[in-house]
Amino acid sequence: MNNNELATALTKMLTLRWSPVAVKLVKPGEKIPEKVTQPSVPLRHCQAITLARRGNSLYMPPSRHACPDGAAIMGLVPMSPKLRSGELYLLFKKLPTIECAQKMIATRQEFEAGTYAATVLAPLEDATFEPDVVIFTMYPEQMMWLMCAASYSTGERHNFHTSGYNSTCADLTVQVMKTQQMNISFGCYGARAISDISDFEAYVSVPFQQLPTLVGALEKLSVKSIPEARRRIYMPPVIDKVAYAEPVGGNSVDVRIDSNQCTGCGLCEAFCPEAVIRMVTVDGKQTASASAAEKCCACYTCAGQCPQKAIQLTVR
Repeated sequence: MNNNELATALTKMLTLRWSPVAVKLVKPGEKIPEKVTQPSVPLRHCQAITLARRGNSLYMPPSRHACPDGAAIMGLVPMSPKLRSGELYLLFKKLPTIECAQKMIATRQEFEAGTYAATVLAPLEDATFEPDVVIFTMYPEQMMWLMCAASYSTGERHNFHTSGYNSTCADLTVQVMKTQQMNISFGCYGARAISDISDFEAYVSVPFQQLPTLVGALEKLSVKSIPEARRRIYMPPVIDKVAYAEPVGGNSVDVRIDSNQCTGCGLCEAFCPEAVIRMVTVDGKQTASASAAEKCCACYTCAGQCPQKAIQLTVR
């Protein structure tokens, strides 16, 4: 898949508000990608991500970087003594002691000065280059599905290395380039102060080479899991009689199955974790029967999975 196809698929399946942002760090002497322009004013890296997700393709040599900390972390310029020492973090009242500041600096990822000569950013669909990473601005629900897609083929859980400091430069760009592992960020002082990221959004950064695999997994999740969750298929029965005037002991569950609605598809039997429901033959027709209703734990999976809405649970 090319960049445009990847962006189109991701935007559709995740219902993204913003374009995924392709980010490339350009090495000294490397050719500048086509169809990118230098911004008219210097920008922070986090600010450039904001512009790129809105449709702009940017080429940013050191002179176009407004944040010396971010530019140094990405290996474009040397780190200034005040930034390297951690002194400025104390002046900004972001950390209490120089020891805390130095520990934070020592544990973040960064590139050596001169490793790279510029940054290039573009909406993924317009990127004329192969990105190092792709950065998403997302809501938590969308982030969840990207995590699920990353686990889809392996079953592995995720360990993220992140902070409220140096979010888009260190955590989303350098960290992901060095480890080749997806990472998340909730933004930082700079990103929250100068960009339009909302209070309900956060970032996910993915190594570009992993995108086709993620898209493939999302396509499979989009067949059933994503649309069902977004339809809130378990909500109607769950919110029925959620509170009682006084504590109730010894609850039991009535499992009612409308035999006229039931088509005998067997989904309820397959999904029931307690084997409450089984398929039986009545008058030559397969239908569901709550043969062990006393074991029902009221998880509502049967009601949510029934395509005919033939099952209703009532807790007594």
